Amino acid sequence: MKWKELIDIKMEEWLLIISTLFIVALVFLQVLSRYVFNISVGWSAELARYLLIWITWISMSYTIRKNDHIKITLLVDRLPMNVQKVVQVIVVLLWSVFAFVMAIVGTQVVQTLKLMGQKTSTLGLPMWVVYLIIPIGGVLMLIRLVQRLYFIFKPEKIVVSGD
Repeated sequence: MKWKELIDIKMEEWLLIISTLFIVALVFLQVLSRYVFNISVGWSAELARYLLIWITWISMSYTIRKNDHIKITLLVDRLPMNVQKVVQVIVVLLWSVFAFVMAIVGTQVVQTLKLMGQKTSTLGLPMWVVYLIIPIGGVLMLIRLVQRLYFIFKPEKIVVSGD
């Protein structure tokens, strides 16, 4: 696998797979310790919760890359191809504004939390680390939205039989 493919296509996918498996292991550990050993492992539930938040933000970027996000195309599909592209560009630009705002506001929130020194209740992790995914997610979405603009105007590859 080439580095370009790893970073461009597989990075988010692998992060999501590993994070999801880790959450499953954490929840299994919590259930096992609570119902078999009668011991509560509180930090595992908190860590699983924060990982789920990170997974959600990374998933937004991933779905943009795959063009698998939820969309209603009933009307757009009936428009001529040129008009469809214009609508897609408008949607990407509006979405980019949202991602940009999330990156800026998320950075401000992270800076404020860093100054406050707030920590998570069980793990003792600085709270700004948990919220760091908001600006990271915004930037990842912006990168993927720029790619989406490229893919809107990229000429289709013609597959010739026998190739």
